Amino acid sequence: MPTICPTYGNTQEFQFRLADLTFPGVIHDLKEAPDTAKYQLNGAEPHDFYVEAVHDEGTDWLNGYKATPGELRCRHFGEFCIEIPYDDPALKPGSNRLDLQIGNGPASVTTTIEFHWNPTPLPGTLDLSDLSKFTSVQQVGQIVNGAFDLDSAANLIRSRAPVAPDALLVLGSPGASQEATYRVRFLEPHQSKWLGLSDFHAGMVEGVPPRGIKVGWSSAGMAVTMPSGGARSFLAWGDHSGAPDEWAIATNPPANVAIERGSAYRVRHQMQLSKGVNRVRFRIWPEDDPEPKIWICDEHDGNLPSDLPRHQAASFSLFQHMGMPVEWSDIRLRPMADHEFEKLDPSTGRQPFFKRDRPGAF
Repeated sequence: MPTICPTYGNTQEFQFRLADLTFPGVIHDLKEAPDTAKYQLNGAEPHDFYVEAVHDEGTDWLNGYKATPGELRCRHFGEFCIEIPYDDPALKPGSNRLDLQIGNGPASVTTTIEFHWNPTPLPGTLDLSDLSKFTSVQQVGQIVNGAFDLDSAANLIRSRAPVAPDALLVLGSPGASQEATYRVRFLEPHQSKWLGLSDFHAGMVEGVPPRGIKVGWSSAGMAVTMPSGGARSFLAWGDHSGAPDEWAIATNPPANVAIERGSAYRVRHQMQLSKGVNRVRFRIWPEDDPEPKIWICDEHDGNLPSDLPRHQAASFSLFQHMGMPVEWSDIRLRPMADHEFEKLDPSTGRQPFFKRDRPGAF
């Protein structure tokens, strides 16, 4: 008999960090894709949700992706992620009940998630240097993809192995220009495609056609390193959605950086959203070295056509794509003012890629 297993159990908690509350999970002992999969919030009208129906059989995730309607949201057969809009009329502050049901013919399986919802945004200044006061990773952030664990004894957050495609833990609430600083350590770099680092996440966009799970990644400023030696920054709207307005801007070719297994690094990651400008830049350096003055990647959307969608706000998040765990600690977030960024010439922006027309698997 199949069992519906929410990744973070049947008692959960959320605070406003994204436009959607996300409930990842997997259906164990599933023999075939269910005929129906529905959720019901506080007894309101039931809604369909997506269950991954394509098995992951030999996909080369380092150089490509699995051909599936779920794109990068669900790697394994039976995975799901329920998304509830923060403004759903059935969602209420405090205690809520989420009922899940899957069916094949006359047989059905159910489970219930009880969760607490706090609609108050977090302050723009966030100090997560001391994690010992938290008992659950959901007190620290919201998991959108994959899984992350809080190790309060070691005072760090760790991605859970095997790391999912586009694993994402959202820590901050939506805001404009921001800076994040943190310590990061890579346990086994060479099994990853992107080693992290972090993203100013602008939400997920519905795919075209819709499929019961949002598949289009939107980023107001991603910072990543590569085990082969390299670093990139990304800006994107609806990446992998198939929407007509899908676009991405990326550091290409990648900047040079060398990452050593087990070593600790420091990161400064900045994002600007002001007066029609979206800019991302970051630097990474060995923990015991002085901080460099040069930004390893620095990108902006000055050459993005004016008729395409732009970001208005973004939430700071931890990010990784595949491989073995990465550890983040001493995380601090603060708002930034315009005078902290040099004035940009919009014409210096990199040309965007449109839809999936881009070099390489990114």
